[in-house]
Amino acid sequence: MEKPSPGHYPYVNSYVKIPSRALSILILFLTAFTAGCADPTLTPTATVLATETAAPTPTPTPVPLGHADHPFTIGLADLPSDPAIQAAIDQLVQFLNDNAAAAVAIKVLPGDQELYAALEDGEIHAAWLQPLTYIRAHENNLAEVALLSNHFGTYFYGTQFLANVESGFTSYFDPTTNKGTADLATALPQLDGKRPCWVEPGSISGYILPLGLLEQAEIIVQPGVISQTYPAVVRSLYIKGVCDFGVTFSISGDPRTSSAVVTDLPDAVERVIVIWQTDPVIPNLNFSIAPSVDAPIRNSVAAALQDFVKTDEGKRVLTQTLGEYEIQDLKIVDDSIYDPIRAAVRFSATDLSRWIGR
Repeated sequence: MEKPSPGHYPYVNSYVKIPSRALSILILFLTAFTAGCADPTLTPTATVLATETAAPTPTPTPVPLGHADHPFTIGLADLPSDPAIQAAIDQLVQFLNDNAAAAVAIKVLPGDQELYAALEDGEIHAAWLQPLTYIRAHENNLAEVALLSNHFGTYFYGTQFLANVESGFTSYFDPTTNKGTADLATALPQLDGKRPCWVEPGSISGYILPLGLLEQAEIIVQPGVISQTYPAVVRSLYIKGVCDFGVTFSISGDPRTSSAVVTDLPDAVERVIVIWQTDPVIPNLNFSIAPSVDAPIRNSVAAALQDFVKTDEGKRVLTQTLGEYEIQDLKIVDDSIYDPIRAAVRFSATDLSRWIGR
């Protein structure tokens, strides 16, 4: 084997091999050292701007109902533009302002639908309402009856069932007392299966009440003839052949004696007889007040109206203010007087929303 010559040495690596564990420790040390030398990262601080505290806005005190700036407002509807009617309204307003414990105003609306909407919106606090309108308004918490009007001498009227004298029906009615002589269950089963002459579906005495009573007693009649008017019902029965029986209003009057009938049918009362008549259960026009009105205002306005109607001038002014709806007196009543009509509405399946103003 050849010996290496002088000056000649075997190849030596130019790097030193470091164990892997030592290398990991070294890397960690260098990383920590570098992080310690770096500039620290500063977290920005939000700048809070000073603001002035706004002065509280004072809450205005509501003007109470009955104040001159917030008068108790009565609604009227569908009145013609007539200086005489406006003068009557002004006279009524003046009396109420002088005698009620509240400032009072009257607002005239174009029609019955607008009047009902004004009740819903709180634009008016009282109104003169017919029965079907009142029942719907009361159901919706818009009105509570305060006073009932005496119209042509009565506060209530009724329904009468009529037929031609030759029809063969038995009459349960005494013309001398103007009252029925039997109850419904005795008098009306004879109408089962017969054809009626109604007035029209929005008429309480000429459709809703009599149909409701028949339905309640389970007396089934044929589809009826819509005659449109009370005199037309009487005429249909007089000539025969149109319907077997008919219904009209009663107690506050009798269509058989109206000029529209007796002018050419002078014997109508003898030829068209009353089979049976209800008690007077249909209320006249009422004066209703919103339930939200406090009792002192409610009571004082009602009392002032009662005082006003006691004079002849008051009767005249109220009648004219209501579009010539004749008023003789006013009395305090409660909501229960409408229960018979509510039952008739239910049994006759009458949609009250169709008959605003009735």
